[in-house]
Amino acid sequence: MKNAVCALCVIPLLVCVAGCTRHQAEEDEGEGAPVIPVVAVRTAPVTRGNIDIVVTATGTTDAVRKEKVVAPISGVLIALKVLEGTPVRKGDVVAVIQPKETRAAITGAESLLRDATTDRERAEARRAMELARRGANNLEVRATTDAVVASRSVTEGELVAEGADLVTLVDLGTLDFIADVPLQDVDRVHRGQRAAIAFQSLPGRRFNATVDAVNPRTDAQSQTVRVRLAFAGLGSARALLRTDMGGVASIVTGVHPGVLIVPKAAVLRNDETDACTVVIATPDSLSRVVPVVVGARTDSTAEVSGNGLAPGVRVIVEGNYALADSTRIAPAP
Repeated sequence: MKNAVCALCVIPLLVCVAGCTRHQAEEDEGEGAPVIPVVAVRTAPVTRGNIDIVVTATGTTDAVRKEKVVAPISGVLIALKVLEGTPVRKGDVVAVIQPKETRAAITGAESLLRDATTDRERAEARRAMELARRGANNLEVRATTDAVVASRSVTEGELVAEGADLVTLVDLGTLDFIADVPLQDVDRVHRGQRAAIAFQSLPGRRFNATVDAVNPRTDAQSQTVRVRLAFAGLGSARALLRTDMGGVASIVTGVHPGVLIVPKAAVLRNDETDACTVVIATPDSLSRVVPVVVGARTDSTAEVSGNGLAPGVRVIVEGNYALADSTRIAPAP
């Protein structure tokens, strides 16, 4: 009887031990289960449309109409009435020059006055000074066009020679953009082609232009050709432009019609192989890397071709860098 009681006590204990062991094993199994990573991404659809073929070139603004105001006679610059940035109208006085003959008469009278020792000599010297000043025929130099002062070459009180540069005037209404087009691209650039110009100093703004002239000469050092672009439809935006502003011109030399287009951010390039890929977001929220051939590019888009690409297919534009095939993704709304 005693043995039977002991046996009955042992059975619940074994059941408890077995249950605890199974529960622990389930916990251990849960802790060891692999965690599937989910990568947050942003996507955009592949579209079909036309894309511009573009030649890009750096350059600077330049005024077609520039004028150097020069001294018509030699003499002393007794007044320079303008500063850099000063707007002038045609006929405005820019500078005043005292001819060298007048300056010599005044200087002689000053010398007589310094050397005078008697009242009579001092009186004669003062009369000579008065006559010299009264007969002074100072010459006013005037602007010949409406413009803005770009630079000054002299300072007041300076002795200037006939023909010496005084100031440089520019007509900001004649600003163009001079683009340095690489030699290998210049055969595709022709007069009348449309273009857009962006300036680092004016972020977010683009200025329309057209090709006005292609220089026949090549710069031997840079292997570029200068192309003049005329701004179009500036309106009030013209006030934002100055001479010698650096920028980038995008010249449209043709168009590829009916091609597949993706955002530029979707294209990944391998620096070692120069091969390009995009990453597709599949309907079951997995990534798939697709090799592509890239054609024309714009500032924000690129022409692509590759297996599995069609209008409406979603490509990843954020979070695609180093994203492996079959990675679980969570596209942002």
